[in-house]
Amino acid sequence: MTALINKDGLPVADNPKAIHDELFRGTGSVMGAGVSVFIQNESITEKRIVVFKENAAEPFSEKRFVAGRFKEALELFQQWLEPKA
Repeated sequence: MTALINKDGLPVADNPKAIHDELFRGTGSVMGAGVSVFIQNESITEKRIVVFKENAAEPFSEKRFVAGRFKEALELFQQWLEPKA
């Protein structure tokens, strides 16, 4: 299990409810080892969930989801967060 933090550096539990609450009701950002997920305003009425991965060996990866597709964004975030064996 990887430690997660929010934009203010405070810990966030590694479970779907805690991550959802932090994104939509908290700071809007959750970060782990080389991976982050955050809310981005596309327009006044439209929000996107952005999952971002940074790795020194590869170029960065970014995937955007409509805010209603939180489950898919969370699955990708957790997949990228998994340590490579």
